[in-house]
Amino acid sequence: MNHHLLSAIVDWARGEDAIRAVVVTGSLARQDGSTDAFSDLDAQIITVDIARYCQDDSWLDTLGEVWIRFPLDKSLPYRLVWFVGGRKVDFQFIHIDSIQAQIDKGELSDEYLRGYHVALDKDGFYQQLPPSPRIFPQPFAPSREQVERCLNEFWFEAIHVAQFIRRREFWVAKYRDWTMKTMLLQVLEWHARATANAPTNTWLLGKRIHEWARRDDYAAITRIWAGWDAQQLWQALRTQLDLFAILSDELCAALGYEQPIGAREQIRTYIHALYADDAGLWQ
Repeated sequence: MNHHLLSAIVDWARGEDAIRAVVVTGSLARQDGSTDAFSDLDAQIITVDIARYCQDDSWLDTLGEVWIRFPLDKSLPYRLVWFVGGRKVDFQFIHIDSIQAQIDKGELSDEYLRGYHVALDKDGFYQQLPPSPRIFPQPFAPSREQVERCLNEFWFEAIHVAQFIRRREFWVAKYRDWTMKTMLLQVLEWHARATANAPTNTWLLGKRIHEWARRDDYAAITRIWAGWDAQQLWQALRTQLDLFAILSDELCAALGYEQPIGAREQIRTYIHALYADDAGLWQ
């Protein structure tokens, strides 16, 4: 475990009677070669009293100089912390009963299936769990309703973005465009898993997208980011609309769903008309 704060966390936990174990998950536990100097430490704190460490998180200051912590809501069972030097630790507080439930079922959680490393186990609790196979469980395919909600939100915001580009409200256009990109990423992930011949890990937040997205799709993705310029924004929007239409059609076909947005081509025609009208202003 190559993280300089782990030993400090374990030493602190040893002195806390309410903490029974410390478990590392995430990339450091997977040991798949994906870590680097910027990798954070995902530390599960297994305890009999979660509230104790959330209601007062001043214990963080005993581990090192804290730059900033999130969230400030004392009811939430986690703390994401940047320590001095740009070192990040994600603390997750888990009640010991949750681990007992895994033991009773004889099944590892999805997180533990991906990889876990026991850094501290005061009671030998984790000896009752099998080692991690370090696999990525495949999520269930999206339902028809999930696909429809995603596609609906994308095309809803597409009209917004086109109008705000035309009105030269670029900040608002980019704000609405981010929702479009969130929906696009979701469809990219669904599409990659639904059309692959083998289990595919789409990671999180677009991580390693160059590895799991198709080459042509990835090439299109590189063209959907625009600067503070109407012509660039229009070009990026049109590329994004074309890519999303192709991906969503293929996704629906792979899942056996009908394309749920009946007015999609009318929306695209409307947006292209706005673009054509606007193009004369910069040509």
